[in-house]
Amino acid sequence: MNRTYPFCAATCALASCVTLAGCSLALSPLSKRSAAFGNAASGVIRDSSKAYDAVERVTYNAGVSSLVLDFDKAGFDRKKIKPFLTARDLRVRQNILRGLRQYADTLAEVAGEKSFAPLDKQATELSEALVGLAKNGDLQKLVPEANADEAKGLATAIDTLAKVLIEIKRRRELPGIIAKMQPVIDELCNLLDQDLGDKPADGKGGHGLRDQLWNSYDNVIDNQTDFIAKNKDLLSPADKAAEITKLPRLVAQQQAADAALANTQAALRDLVKTHRALLASDQSGTFNDRLNELVEDGEQIEEFYNGLDTK
Repeated sequence: MNRTYPFCAATCALASCVTLAGCSLALSPLSKRSAAFGNAASGVIRDSSKAYDAVERVTYNAGVSSLVLDFDKAGFDRKKIKPFLTARDLRVRQNILRGLRQYADTLAEVAGEKSFAPLDKQATELSEALVGLAKNGDLQKLVPEANADEAKGLATAIDTLAKVLIEIKRRRELPGIIAKMQPVIDELCNLLDQDLGDKPADGKGGHGLRDQLWNSYDNVIDNQTDFIAKNKDLLSPADKAAEITKLPRLVAQQQAADAALANTQAALRDLVKTHRALLASDQSGTFNDRLNELVEDGEQIEEFYNGLDTK
């Protein structure tokens, strides 16, 4: 959830330096750390976007299961089959994730050994879309309870991300760019963490995607239970057993799906810590430890979501 979004402006200068002046291409320790972080973070952000797919899938399934259960009485009401998030609200979140992933990809490219390519139209359009988010009311919907200062801070973070995406040009700019982006990473990863939310306890107290996912699975399970009870005299013993067998399977899927979202939150928090460690004054294992955690997070959530896709 692989495209990269390369940036340039330094392409010609770097090429001239290498071919005419014989500049060394040896990477600094910061460049190496930045490239490693960018590659690991890109995978985490890519798979984080799958959380929204998982929630929309089970929301749809819950709607269909209600339709099947109530069809004889209520018929088909297409208005009851609707997504959790509108296309516009989903686009806001996906643009934030795309912006963060592009920043990670760009760090990996600018700090790494690959030559730079020209800034493409798609990257420019994404930057412009982020600028639009910082100015319109769509962003406010993500944090409706935020006060004026918090909302302003979020808008500033989005605006900074948009600008950084077209500013990163040379390796020598990395320290300033990374320092500028740390509060942005803090703000946006916390925003996404809050959007993922928490599952309910005893049917209440949850919020965000995890709440929606958990309750949607509860609806599917309840509808399946009611379907079995409603048709118990019509089902053959084998068919009845097959329908009953679906119940523990649904419970296991619910738990696995919630674990995927919870691990996504952990990965986003580790992403913040790993980015902060890029410029840590004491590098005695600090960054490598954080990076290993981030890589492990990425592998785990990729496995989680791939597993959900096959169920």
